[in-house]
Amino acid sequence: MGESTVERYQWLSGTALTLLLADIILNSIFQAFSSNTLLTLLIYIIQDVCLVFSLILLLLALFSTSLSQAGLIGELFQRFQWCIIVAVIYLALSLAFHSWSLEQQWQRSDVHIWTHGMVSLYTIQRTVGCLHYYLYKRAILQLSDKNFYTHLSLRT
Repeated sequence: MGESTVERYQWLSGTALTLLLADIILNSIFQAFSSNTLLTLLIYIIQDVCLVFSLILLLLALFSTSLSQAGLIGELFQRFQWCIIVAVIYLALSLAFHSWSLEQQWQRSDVHIWTHGMVSLYTIQRTVGCLHYYLYKRAILQLSDKNFYTHLSLRT
């Protein structure tokens, strides 16, 4: 395996972890800017784009492994199914919360209204977010192992 191939996977993991860090930061600062609707919208858009890109990078890393190239997609999905499922659920919950939050904010911009349903969605989204951070980081670090890109991994 050439040096450029190793650097490519290091770049992939570094980028994926940077997107994960950006999501964590945006999750933590959105409340400070909730009085400004335009800024909140911008934060939500950036966060959702980061989530989509992180999911794309995860799938890119999965489909560039030797297991995938050998046609063992089922084996890869079985190994990383929880990470993929939780990432999609977290993206859906984030989009739902962002939409609902902005709708509430645009209806009454002077007061930020938190209904019981919105608090529940917020709590579920943050809880699934913690699970997503753990599983995503673990999957990216596993996929940065060079054995996934050599034919040695086919023996397992």
